[in-house]
Amino acid sequence: MEDEVEDPRSGQRLVFRRVGGDVLELDLFISPGAFVREHVHPSQEERFSGVAGAFVLDVDGSMHTIRPGDTVVIPPRTPHSFEAAAEAAHLLVTVHPALQLDGYFRVFLGLSRAGRLRIPARGMPRPLLLFAVLMHRYRREIAVSGVPLWLQRPLWWLLARVGRLRGHRAAYPEYGAP
Repeated sequence: MEDEVEDPRSGQRLVFRRVGGDVLELDLFISPGAFVREHVHPSQEERFSGVAGAFVLDVDGSMHTIRPGDTVVIPPRTPHSFEAAAEAAHLLVTVHPALQLDGYFRVFLGLSRAGRLRIPARGMPRPLLLFAVLMHRYRREIAVSGVPLWLQRPLWWLLARVGRLRGHRAAYPEYGAP
């Protein structure tokens, strides 16, 4: 059995190759129309290597087309995203250091797939307090772009406290993320 998570809403399927230790390695399968909102990894380098298809990645406002054999490296704190993928693609993604990014992927994609968290390509995620709880929980792994970390960290902390009081939780073992 493969260790994977899929979210038809965002058009992504991740198959985990290597989890734990210092490196996270996964196969990322993109469907036409797939998207990931712009974000940053505060302390992680992310590497996308093309396996099949063509994939357009926006890295800090610069478009990069990744085809089989191509690699794009995204340094920490660099905004990146993709939207409305034109075709199916398969990429090998390597993240260093791994931290708990696999847990982030499992929770966000699992909650989205179940309809419990809506993260549109544009606009506000819903419910915002659940999103805040998770952004605070995975603050070492991911952050929104365009807002300084020194400002968003206390904001997510405050909203996460309210979210937990409203019953939202940070751990989702049902999605493989304790």
